[in-house]
Amino acid sequence: MSAFSFANVIIERNISCTMRDGIKLYADIYRPNNERTIYPVLLMRQPYGKSIASTITYAHPTWYANHGYIVVIQDVRGRGESEGSFNPFFNEAEDGFDTVEWAAFLPSSNGKVGMYGFSYQGVTQWAAASEQPPHLLAIAPGMCSADLYHGMFYPHGRFALKEHLPWAFQLARDTARRVKDADAEEIGGRVRRGIPDDLLYHLPLNAKHPLITEYFPAYYDWIEHSEYDDYWEKLNWLPKLLEKPIPALHIGGWYDVFMMGTLQTYEAMSQINSEANKPQHLIVGPWEHIPWGRKAGGVDHGPQADGDIHHKQLLWFDTWLKTDTDSDLQTQPAVTYFEMGSNLWRESEKAISFFQNNNQTKNWYLSGSVKPANGSLGGGKLLETNELISDAPPDVFVYDSRMPMPIESYVPIDRSHVEERYEILVYSSEPSAAPLRLLGSPQLTVYYQTLEGPTDLVAILTILQPDGTSRFLTVGRTEICSEAGENNDWIKLTFSLRPIAIELAAGTAIRLELTGSAFPLFMRHPNGIKSALIHQVNSSELQIASVAISSSQQLNSFLVLPVI
Repeated sequence: MSAFSFANVIIERNISCTMRDGIKLYADIYRPNNERTIYPVLLMRQPYGKSIASTITYAHPTWYANHGYIVVIQDVRGRGESEGSFNPFFNEAEDGFDTVEWAAFLPSSNGKVGMYGFSYQGVTQWAAASEQPPHLLAIAPGMCSADLYHGMFYPHGRFALKEHLPWAFQLARDTARRVKDADAEEIGGRVRRGIPDDLLYHLPLNAKHPLITEYFPAYYDWIEHSEYDDYWEKLNWLPKLLEKPIPALHIGGWYDVFMMGTLQTYEAMSQINSEANKPQHLIVGPWEHIPWGRKAGGVDHGPQADGDIHHKQLLWFDTWLKTDTDSDLQTQPAVTYFEMGSNLWRESEKAISFFQNNNQTKNWYLSGSVKPANGSLGGGKLLETNELISDAPPDVFVYDSRMPMPIESYVPIDRSHVEERYEILVYSSEPSAAPLRLLGSPQLTVYYQTLEGPTDLVAILTILQPDGTSRFLTVGRTEICSEAGENNDWIKLTFSLRPIAIELAAGTAIRLELTGSAFPLFMRHPNGIKSALIHQVNSSELQIASVAISSSQQLNSFLVLPVI
């Protein structure tokens, strides 16, 4: 199609770019309506159809074109109009390099290229940057990781089932559309809109569904490679990126499923001390993966939750692609994050760690009572001093893997109805007398014993409101087993939860849940078998495990909160 005018810009459809192996990828190009000037290029590479252009979260390409950019939106290999076969992520480094260098020499280009986009589109930026294309000067990856195993597919060490199973059906649907299989497309679309329980609960996890098997078999690679191996090593671009960093504006959301991967990549990139280092900036908003709005889980964070992300991203690219220095960034904070509770944006001029608790910490000690800690009506307490710990028997919960404990997302939903179940140990603090600000990764140290292990120990923090509402705050998990020795001795274990940034209002309390699963947020442990094999377990092999937690003066379990 020839060029045409729309929204004050010139659009060219289906412009081809030839890869090094001869495959042609197709893009739409949006140009400012002034051919007498040269412009930098903004490139987005994505698998969902280039006309969408991530407008579910980003400004339309015409907006960037009207601000003085040539915008290129490309279908990745094997998607949309582009040729070739789609093998998710594996071709994005070389294809990204080739596309950047092609874009740099488009008519009216000044030879400076930036990349933007979130999720898969963010990953394409890390992949391309790892190949060091000479004309790629800055990127702005959102809600993704440069290390796919740890940051996107197996956060907490467990497969992110609720995220990736529906996504597999979405990609299978799009492939079916590509080959004009209308029936398969309809099935994939219906499942993607609301994944049924029979698919989420179906075992073994690697059992083949005909639609995914035919149109998106890569899903089963993700399942089969349940531990970090050569497969995932090829999808970890972080080591190469650390050799020669690129200026990057990292964008994340506190409720996003890939939040840990965003923060891990940012921290790795920002901690390099070398002349080759380039600025790394971070913005974390109160956002889910989709949408980036003001409301999540029934909580309204106010109109300021928007964070003016579009203009901040524009400033980032203006600095690197339209000027020769980073002077415009000198007045910008390295880190900008939204603090829940206060609903304020906080800033830091220096890089900060969300995983290493460099500030103060505050311990809360688990204590039993005359009543067991099972359920929110039990006797579990969080105490500010271990001197007040009651001399009570260990608390025990039973985890039946046939009935996993439900968590579907990271949004701050009310869990008070779930906390009434006896399969959860619940420990609650007294209401706070003053506001308390937390920033970083909580840690939990427990003394435990298991029966029918290995099993999982899942820790969930909630904020208990005066009205009884108990809103989800963060979660962490680890595999446990104390039965290797003859005596089944108590074992001490410390593990971390997802980072948080919140101001707790006076009158609220902290609540800790201990249980055996967070399903389907990540896959459940079937009990009695090690992690490497759990994707092969069928329903008849599911077992019931018991976990004892000590909260005595001698073997005291405790929660560490990162206090500002």
